[in-house]
Order: sequence, then C-alpha cells, then structure tokens
Amino acid sequence: MRKRWGRTILAMALCFALTGCWDRTELNELAITAGTAIDWKEGRWVVTYQVVIPSAISAVLTAVGGGAGKVPVIVYSTEGETIREAVAKSALESPRKLFFSHNRVVVISSAAALHGLENLLDIYLRNPDTRETVSTLISDKDARTILEQLMQVQIIPSDGIEETVKGEAEQLSTLPHVRMYNLAMSLAGPAHSAALPEILVSGDQGVTSADDLSQTSLKSKLRLGRLGLLRDNRMVGWLSRSEALGVAFISNKVSETSIIFSCEGDGAKPNSTFQIEHSKTKLRPEWKNGELVMHININSSGTLVETGCSVEDLNNPATIKQMEKQLRLQVLEQVETSWEATKKLKTDVLGFADIIRRKYPKRWKEVKTDWPNQFSKIRIDPIVSVRIARMGLSSKPYKTLLEKDGNR
Repeated sequence: MRKRWGRTILAMALCFALTGCWDRTELNELAITAGTAIDWKEGRWVVTYQVVIPSAISAVLTAVGGGAGKVPVIVYSTEGETIREAVAKSALESPRKLFFSHNRVVVISSAAALHGLENLLDIYLRNPDTRETVSTLISDKDARTILEQLMQVQIIPSDGIEETVKGEAEQLSTLPHVRMYNLAMSLAGPAHSAALPEILVSGDQGVTSADDLSQTSLKSKLRLGRLGLLRDNRMVGWLSRSEALGVAFISNKVSETSIIFSCEGDGAKPNSTFQIEHSKTKLRPEWKNGELVMHININSSGTLVETGCSVEDLNNPATIKQMEKQLRLQVLEQVETSWEATKKLKTDVLGFADIIRRKYPKRWKEVKTDWPNQFSKIRIDPIVSVRIARMGLSSKPYKTLLEKDGNR
C-alpha cells in the first residue's frame, strides 16, 4: 500500500513539473506590426513594417489636444532576395521580434505587382504567423510612403486605412474591401483575375511627425483612389472610380451608393442625388450563333435624398417615371463604360468565367486556355431597372416653395 501511495505522489509531482509554457514569449519581447508594405526595387524585395509603440499611444492623445507628444508608430524597412529573408533581417536592427498576428493592412506597390505576387500569396497561405484576413491594397508609388503617413482621427494609421476601405465598400461600393484570401482565391480562380483598391497620399508633403497633428488641417492625407486590376498574379492596369462602380454593379457587389442625375432631361447639369439602398444583379450567359452573350439584369431601389428640380409634386407618377428613366440611363452608362475598360484590359474581374464554367462546362474547356481573348469578344446585354421607393420627408422640392412664395 505504501509503495502504491508513493508512486501516486511521485506521478503527481512529475505532472506539476511538466506544466508551464516552455516556448513562451513575453509581450515586452514582441514588436506588434500594424501594417506591412511590399516594394520591389532593383531586383530585391523591400518589406516595410509599421510597428506600434504602446507607451506613445497616450502621448499622442495629448499631442492631438495641443501638447507635445510622440508618434504612435515607428516605420522601418528591410530588404532581401525573398520576402521572408527581408523579414528575417529585421532582427539586425530591431531588439524585438516582429509579431504579425495583429497586422491590419498590406500595401503592395505597383512595381511589386508588376513583378508578380506569387511569393507574397504563398507566404500568407503557408505560414501560421501571418493573417490571411488582412486587408490588401495597392499603391502606384512606393508602398512605404503609405505607412509613413499619420492620421488625425485614428491613432494607429493602419487601423484607419482598414476602417476607411471597409466604410467605402459599405457606403459607396466603388472600391471593394479585399482581404488576402480573397485576392488568392480570385487569382487562382477560373479567370485568374483580381482587383485591388488604390491607396495614395494626397498633398505635397507627408505628415510624419507629431507636430503636424496639432494642426486642424493636415498638409496631406491618405485617401482611396482608383481600382487596380491584376491578371495571372501581375498588374495590368487601372480603372477610374466611375468605371469601378460599373464593375461593382455588374458583379453584384453594390451595397449602398449615390447616383447624381438631372431631372431636367438629357444633357442637363446634374442637380439631384439618389441613394441606392438595395441592388441585385443576375448574370445569364448564352451562346447565340457562335457568339457568347452575357445578359446582365440589374434591379436597384432607394431614396431621393437631394433634388433641385422645378416640379410641383415629386409624387406625380410622370415625375417619378422621368427620374427613374434618368437614373436608369446613368447606371447603364456606367455599366457600358466599365465593360469597355475591362474588355480593353482583357481582365475578367466581373466573374464571367465562373458563371460560364458552371453553365457550359464542355465549352469552357475549349475557351479557358485563351480566356483573356475570349473574354474581350463577349457581347453584353444589360437591362437596368431603378425604382424610387421613397421621396424622403417632403413631396415638394424646396426650390418650388421659394418660387411659389415669390422669393425669387
């Protein structure tokens, strides 16, 4: 009995000795990376890190209120023959190990995108310390300059970049919010094509010091720009914001957006704004006489939020019909313009390839090897329907009230 108790106590003692974190890393040994930038210069990868300085966060709040403070982040770069080699070289100049699990954004320069993104995508799908849900953007210039820019409202700039692109996708729908796994899936899909929102610094001089944040108006700001198109893991061109909105309509990615139009008829200056609150697009491919036709059916509805029309009653059916006609023509023009732009670049970011592959699997095998050229030969047949569901709180334009009272 004594031997049995002795063995039990010995086993329990050994269990207590085995507990604990044998590979633990303390917080004060980590450099928390909020944003990463990828550049390609002179045949080498240049990786830039925006590292958070926890002790400076409270100081920045004081600086924004008018006192002296420190910048909340530090930005530095390393380079190498491969991306991972550049990351490893951070140990040469940083006392802390880079920690990427809180990384919010990855900004890719157009030069890096022109070189190819195979290595970058492989890293995010292969390594457990990287987040494939990180927001991904593209810059026409050096990506490092994006991470160097400070923001007023958001203390950590990378957080502000991610919130900006998320808000744009939800409220304007012009540019998509693309995560790294979205980019990888799109480039590996049937069309081998993807789109990334552009991020740029507007202004002549960058805001890189805490003193600049004490001003009510910054010398330069981070803002979203065009839509970058990629095919076969490489950059192929840009779409304007108007063309990008047409892409969103065709690919059924419009959440909310605003359309400006004129209720006076064709050729008149826009004087009204319509807020699209619901939009749905259905794509239907059809082979007709050896030609591929893509039928595009767009149905949208929303609220009139602003008008400068000179009409007596906005609820008049004839007035509503005229407004809906102008809105329909406006959306149709954006769809056709974006189609011409994407067709010219031979880049299927519209999702046509996947729909054709599912409906015509045998024909798809015949055209997939030459899909960029086959894509540019497609004829589209767009049908747009826009319904004004609400006129807002007033059935009369304010302009007509002033004219009726003789104030003008």
